[in-house]
Amino acid sequence: MMKQPPRINVKPEDAEGVYSNVFLVSSSRAEFVLDFARTVPGVNGASLKSRVIVSPHRMKALVKALEGQIAAYENRYGRLENDAQPTFGFQNPAQESGEVEG
Repeated sequence: MMKQPPRINVKPEDAEGVYSNVFLVSSSRAEFVLDFARTVPGVNGASLKSRVIVSPHRMKALVKALEGQIAAYENRYGRLENDAQPTFGFQNPAQESGEVEG
């Protein structure tokens, strides 16, 4: 019999979530560290928004859950390409087209 996941209680102030457009993953023998950050145009670096530390076993379970969610997403909306967002950060469309800001 499969165990049901625990009910997660969410405080109203946490229910909205935090937007992140950058993530970093590091690990040691005992844990994985997932850092979620946000970068904005004109600001050097990124601001850490959340750090999640998980055991290797929970990380493997997370990867499996994410793979399932991605498969469901692709079945509904179409295939995601790995290189669809090949650059990091923000680009100014005017500068890319040769126009100069003034």
